[in-house]
Amino acid sequence: MSKSVKAALVANGLIAIAKGIAAFFTGSASMMAEAIHSTADCGNQVLVLIGQHQSKRGKSEAHAFGQGKANFFWSFVVAVVLFLLGGLFSINEGIHKIMNPQEVQYPWLIVGIIVFAIILEGGALRVALKESNSKLKDIFKTIEKSSSSHILVVLIEDSGALVGLFILAIGLVSIFVHPIFDGIAALMIGLLLLSLSTVLFVELKKLIIGESLDRETIKKIRNLVKEESNVLVHINSIRSMFIGSDEVLLIISMNVKDDKTGHEIEQDIKELKNKIQKTFYQHKLDIYIDVFEF
Repeated sequence: MSKSVKAALVANGLIAIAKGIAAFFTGSASMMAEAIHSTADCGNQVLVLIGQHQSKRGKSEAHAFGQGKANFFWSFVVAVVLFLLGGLFSINEGIHKIMNPQEVQYPWLIVGIIVFAIILEGGALRVALKESNSKLKDIFKTIEKSSSSHILVVLIEDSGALVGLFILAIGLVSIFVHPIFDGIAALMIGLLLLSLSTVLFVELKKLIIGESLDRETIKKIRNLVKEESNVLVHINSIRSMFIGSDEVLLIISMNVKDDKTGHEIEQDIKELKNKIQKTFYQHKLDIYIDVFEF
């Protein structure tokens, strides 16, 4: 199981409890929105773990290429939960408090929770960045390019949680001017969650319907085949599709010389597969090479 998911689950569990207690005592709408946010995140990590467990069941008669796409399905459910439970509830709470502003009690308790949450969320985000071999400045590029649905979920949730805490902090300062800002902060947190879930929807849709390897990687595979094959005449097509987190179905169709023996062609294909696997080790490749005599 992914270390980043486990770290996020522990962090969000502790934070959700702390935020819930603070929301009860302070009456803060924005803190309640954040408590719902963290609770939703906990449920999301559980769903991601379910997806990871199911994806490891391997190939079967009913699932010839394995069940790797279970990761994509359960992560898509995460986006739905984040949208409905997190975003819409927080927006409703914010609108209610804007229409009926109430003074927030014990504001310094909220300060303590914010500091506590930043430390835990920052730690969880650091684990996720390490697992994805990424840096904070490249987080948006990693989210766009990653085919690991659990990494997508954790990076989006943890970075979003830190932004939510920033909004909560601004709302806390503003309530000393007028209590209505507490409701405004809750509304902004809800809109943030809707935005995060939309990003997840977009990225996971690509994976669910069958995203291919990027054009540059396909170009490199094509060049490798041309350089390394001793029987190649022409490459007809190279097709690929993500069938799980970093798991790729790769199908290469090529014409081969008609003066080569079956054994020579078989050995050439075997060596090609090994070289492709070693060169593109960052992906778990399920390679099929179709040959036609030319």
